[in-house]
Amino acid sequence: MAVAIDKKVLIDEACSTALEFTKLYYDCLDKKRNLLCKLYMETAVLVWNGNSVSGNMQIQSFLEKLPASDHQIVSLDAQPIHEEAIKGQPTVMAVIAGIVRFEKKPAQPFCQNFLITAQDTKWKVVSDCLRFQQVLS
Repeated sequence: MAVAIDKKVLIDEACSTALEFTKLYYDCLDKKRNLLCKLYMETAVLVWNGNSVSGNMQIQSFLEKLPASDHQIVSLDAQPIHEEAIKGQPTVMAVIAGIVRFEKKPAQPFCQNFLITAQDTKWKVVSDCLRFQQVLS
């Protein structure tokens, strides 16, 4: 029974961490892009619709070039990563789906996956993958 409770606690913590991080991330992306590098590890990797960028400063530079945006989150899922896979480092996989509106463009559905890990007392992005979604008919 204790193992089941421990897993539930880990999952609940992962969900609350992902929710808090997601709110912070999209607020920065939409309103304070100059602070984005602080949310990424120095060695982080971003794959944005097939465009790969490495390093927190390069990621910030890439994202700052995008038109002004407004993100609406539709769903969020989070799972803790098993400690054996990441040598005991607290790590969470977050999957976000939503709709983004870029300046003067129609709304676009997207899906974004983050791998975030605790660094000191802050959560930082290790890996970030965003894809625009197409509606299938």
